[in-house]
Amino acid sequence: MSGEAQKSPGHVSALTGGETYFYPNYVAPRDVLKLTKEIEHTITRDTGYQALMKVRCSNGLQVSSYHGNFLQHTFGADLELGSIDADKALGVTFSYDGKLESKLDAHFQSALLYTTVSGERRVRCTNTVASVSESPSEVMRFIDQDAVVSTIAKEAATRMTERTLKDVRSALTEKTIDILAGHRKGSSAGGHPPGQLVLPENLKEFSMFILGLIKCRAFKGGHEPSDRRTHIMRLIKSASPLELSLILYPRIVALHSLPPESCFPSPDTGHLVLPPSVRASFSRVEDGGAYLVDDGQCCLLWLHAHVSPNLLEDLFGPAYTQLADLDPQLSSIPVLETHLNAQVRNLLAYWSTVRGSKSLTVQLARQGIDGSEFEFARLLVEDRNNEAQSYVDWLVQVHRGIQLELAGQRRKEEGEGVGGGLEGAMAGLSNLIGR
Repeated sequence: MSGEAQKSPGHVSALTGGETYFYPNYVAPRDVLKLTKEIEHTITRDTGYQALMKVRCSNGLQVSSYHGNFLQHTFGADLELGSIDADKALGVTFSYDGKLESKLDAHFQSALLYTTVSGERRVRCTNTVASVSESPSEVMRFIDQDAVVSTIAKEAATRMTERTLKDVRSALTEKTIDILAGHRKGSSAGGHPPGQLVLPENLKEFSMFILGLIKCRAFKGGHEPSDRRTHIMRLIKSASPLELSLILYPRIVALHSLPPESCFPSPDTGHLVLPPSVRASFSRVEDGGAYLVDDGQCCLLWLHAHVSPNLLEDLFGPAYTQLADLDPQLSSIPVLETHLNAQVRNLLAYWSTVRGSKSLTVQLARQGIDGSEFEFARLLVEDRNNEAQSYVDWLVQVHRGIQLELAGQRRKEEGEGVGGGLEGAMAGLSNLIGR
């Protein structure tokens, strides 16, 4: 879908808990396999219909906001979802309406009433008990990075229709500074010089994910087709933490340097031995290399202009010794009896089980030949691209903001307030609950 199709059925699907599949630059020979797999997955996945959802919490807390694709007539009313399936996620934030006793636990419950495909009316209750602590360091020790990133992303996507994109990006930067400065204030940070950037142990990748959020198609500066922005916005609002993490920071594997034991079951555990990942920066790309890049939506096979002919033969067959020989409409890896071919097929089969609703097919990105090479460059989140800074420059900006906050000299930019703002970073973190 694109253009007007995104603006009409896409809006209906967002209000009813559905899903929109987007196929930019659709080419039938290349994309029909992906289309077929996604139709099959949509029909066969576990799905509930005519759903109502309610979230409750114990005294001292109250539901502050919901984030996701649903319909809610008035705040406090049940969430209405025409359908709910195994690939969807909602975000819920809580706020204080009284004092919490550290001697007592906090309790949370979500109740989902839905109809199965066979017509049975069922209720699924999920109960969670959390300890209450007055120590900021304890909050940081047990914080769930995926839940924090997912909730912040869903809040930002919700605010897209209320604020300018520049304001949303500024608010994400300010919130990052709030959280990391709150950690430095609330912990002793013993042994670290005052001017050193200290990242919480459980939030090591937090700033990287927020930069990926700022650079994604929904929030990036510069020109971006409105249907792409809209699609990614709705996807972020409904994506699970796993699917969202791939959107914000892709997984990259170097095929030319795979260890021999990688991508085969371990003789000790029986689990697949996963190869090492490569950081999303062109400085980590080697001449003559071949890389698989997966952002949860598409999987690119990027091949350097001087890739080894032996690698091409092992991967595609003896008839392929140079990039020009490859079929640009390729969507899968052929089945061969070479070691490398089996490794890549095993890895793709595993990846297809640990992503969201989007099926995994391969798209070629040959250096200097295919237009999809520009998509490969966009996915290198740590570089300066997508109208935004590199990761190093971003960390310098965040560190400067933290130092100003600790010195009491920080002036917050206008536009702060994604999710209503964090009056106290540590208090705000304890409010962030993702499911």
